[in-house]
Amino acid sequence: GKSTLMNVLYGLYRPTAGSVRIKGKDVILNSPKDAINLGVGMVHQHFMLINNLTVAENIVLGQETGTPLYFDRKQAIKNVEELCEQYNLMVDPTAKIEDITVGMQQRVEILKALYRGVDILILDEPTAVLAPSEITELFENIKM
Repeated sequence: GKSTLMNVLYGLYRPTAGSVRIKGKDVILNSPKDAINLGVGMVHQHFMLINNLTVAENIVLGQETGTPLYFDRKQAIKNVEELCEQYNLMVDPTAKIEDITVGMQQRVEILKALYRGVDILILDEPTAVLAPSEITELFENIKM
Protein backbone atom coordinates (compact mmCIF):
# COMPACT_ATOMS: atom_id res chain seq x y z
CA GLY A 1 0.00 0.00 0.00
CA LYS A 2 2.57 2.61 1.07
CA SER A 3 5.00 1.85 -1.74
CA THR A 4 2.17 1.95 -4.28
CA LEU A 5 1.02 5.34 -2.96
CA MET A 6 4.57 6.71 -3.14
CA ASN A 7 4.94 5.43 -6.70
CA VAL A 8 1.64 7.08 -7.71
CA LEU A 9 2.71 10.38 -6.14
CA TYR A 10 6.03 10.22 -8.00
CA GLY A 11 4.48 9.38 -11.37
CA LEU A 12 5.77 5.81 -11.59
CA TYR A 13 2.24 4.33 -11.40
CA ARG A 14 -1.12 5.72 -12.57
CA PRO A 15 -3.93 5.62 -10.00
CA THR A 16 -6.78 3.24 -10.81
CA ALA A 17 -9.26 5.39 -8.88
CA GLY A 18 -9.37 8.78 -7.22
CA SER A 19 -7.18 11.74 -8.02
CA VAL A 20 -3.88 13.32 -7.05
CA ARG A 21 -3.90 16.92 -5.85
CA ILE A 22 -0.79 19.03 -5.42
CA LYS A 23 -1.10 22.50 -3.92
CA GLY A 24 -4.88 22.27 -4.25
CA LYS A 25 -4.95 21.35 -7.93
CA ASP A 26 -5.82 18.03 -9.56
CA VAL A 27 -2.80 16.77 -11.48
CA ILE A 28 -1.97 13.87 -13.75
CA LEU A 29 1.47 12.40 -13.24
CA ASN A 30 2.57 10.34 -16.23
CA SER A 31 6.23 10.17 -15.23
CA PRO A 32 8.72 11.18 -12.54
CA LYS A 33 9.57 14.17 -14.73
CA ASP A 34 5.98 15.40 -14.33
CA ALA A 35 6.27 14.96 -10.56
CA ILE A 36 9.58 16.82 -10.37
CA ASN A 37 8.17 19.65 -12.51
CA LEU A 38 5.33 19.93 -9.98
CA GLY A 39 7.78 19.99 -7.05
CA VAL A 40 7.63 16.35 -5.95
CA GLY A 41 10.86 14.43 -5.40
CA MET A 42 11.53 10.92 -4.16
CA VAL A 43 14.44 9.20 -2.46
CA HIS A 44 14.14 5.51 -3.24
CA GLN A 45 15.07 2.73 -0.82
CA HIS A 46 17.69 1.59 -3.33
CA PHE A 47 19.70 4.65 -4.26
CA MET A 48 20.01 5.76 -7.86
CA LEU A 49 23.59 7.01 -7.80
CA ILE A 50 26.53 6.37 -10.11
CA ASN A 51 29.31 4.95 -7.94
CA ASN A 52 32.30 6.14 -9.95
CA LEU A 53 31.07 9.75 -10.17
CA THR A 54 31.52 12.37 -7.47
CA VAL A 55 28.83 13.66 -5.15
CA ALA A 56 28.58 16.91 -7.15
CA GLU A 57 28.39 15.08 -10.47
CA ASN A 58 25.57 12.85 -9.19
CA ILE A 59 23.61 15.80 -7.83
CA VAL A 60 23.77 18.00 -10.94
CA LEU A 61 23.57 15.18 -13.51
CA GLY A 62 20.81 16.03 -15.97
CA GLN A 63 20.49 19.60 -14.70
CA GLU A 64 23.60 21.08 -16.34
CA THR A 65 23.28 24.36 -18.17
CA GLY A 66 25.32 25.73 -21.05
CA THR A 67 27.11 23.85 -23.80
CA PRO A 68 26.09 20.16 -24.00
CA LEU A 69 29.67 18.89 -24.21
CA TYR A 70 31.04 21.10 -21.42
CA PHE A 71 30.64 20.32 -17.73
CA ASP A 72 31.63 23.15 -15.38
CA ARG A 73 32.98 21.09 -12.50
CA LYS A 74 33.98 24.11 -10.38
CA GLN A 75 30.50 25.63 -10.67
CA ALA A 76 28.87 22.28 -9.86
CA ILE A 77 31.01 21.94 -6.72
CA LYS A 78 30.18 25.52 -5.68
CA ASN A 79 26.45 24.94 -6.22
CA VAL A 80 26.52 21.72 -4.19
CA GLU A 81 28.51 23.35 -1.36
CA GLU A 82 25.89 26.11 -1.17
CA LEU A 83 23.07 23.56 -1.19
CA CYS A 84 24.74 21.54 1.59
CA GLU A 85 25.10 24.71 3.66
CA GLN A 86 21.52 25.83 3.01
CA TYR A 87 20.03 22.55 4.23
CA ASN A 88 22.73 21.63 6.77
CA LEU A 89 23.36 18.36 4.93
CA MET A 90 27.13 18.39 4.77
CA VAL A 91 28.90 16.06 2.36
CA ASP A 92 32.12 16.44 0.37
CA PRO A 93 31.11 17.35 -3.21
CA THR A 94 34.41 15.99 -4.56
CA ALA A 95 34.11 12.54 -2.93
CA LYS A 96 33.28 9.55 -5.11
CA ILE A 97 30.00 7.85 -4.24
CA GLU A 98 31.79 4.51 -3.86
CA ASP A 99 33.95 6.02 -1.09
CA ILE A 100 31.21 7.41 1.17
CA THR A 101 28.94 5.74 3.73
CA VAL A 102 25.38 4.65 3.04
CA GLY A 103 24.15 7.50 5.25
CA MET A 104 26.11 9.98 3.15
CA GLN A 105 24.74 8.42 -0.03
CA GLN A 106 21.23 9.01 1.29
CA ARG A 107 22.15 12.66 1.89
CA VAL A 108 23.29 12.85 -1.73
CA GLU A 109 19.92 11.50 -2.87
CA ILE A 110 18.11 14.07 -0.73
CA LEU A 111 20.36 16.87 -2.01
CA LYS A 112 19.79 15.68 -5.57
CA ALA A 113 16.03 16.14 -5.11
CA LEU A 114 16.47 19.51 -3.41
CA TYR A 115 18.77 20.67 -6.22
CA ARG A 116 15.85 20.10 -8.59
CA GLY A 117 13.73 22.47 -6.51
CA VAL A 118 11.23 20.05 -5.01
CA ASP A 119 8.80 21.22 -2.33
CA ILE A 120 7.59 17.73 -1.41
CA LEU A 121 10.12 15.00 -0.67
CA ILE A 122 8.97 11.37 -0.48
CA LEU A 123 11.34 9.05 1.41
CA ASP A 124 10.87 5.33 0.66
CA GLU A 125 11.97 3.28 3.70
CA PRO A 126 14.43 6.00 4.78
CA THR A 127 15.86 4.06 7.72
CA ALA A 128 16.16 0.59 6.15
CA VAL A 129 19.86 0.86 5.28
CA LEU A 130 21.04 3.23 8.01
CA ALA A 131 22.94 2.68 11.24
CA PRO A 132 21.17 3.90 14.43
CA SER A 133 23.31 7.07 14.61
CA GLU A 134 22.51 7.83 10.96
CA ILE A 135 18.77 7.40 11.64
CA THR A 136 18.91 9.99 14.42
CA GLU A 137 20.86 12.37 12.20
CA LEU A 138 18.43 11.89 9.29
CA PHE A 139 15.39 12.79 11.39
CA GLU A 140 17.16 15.80 12.90
CA ASN A 141 17.86 17.08 9.37
CA ILE A 142 14.33 16.38 8.12
CA LYS A 143 12.75 18.45 10.90
CA MET A 144 14.18 21.66 9.45
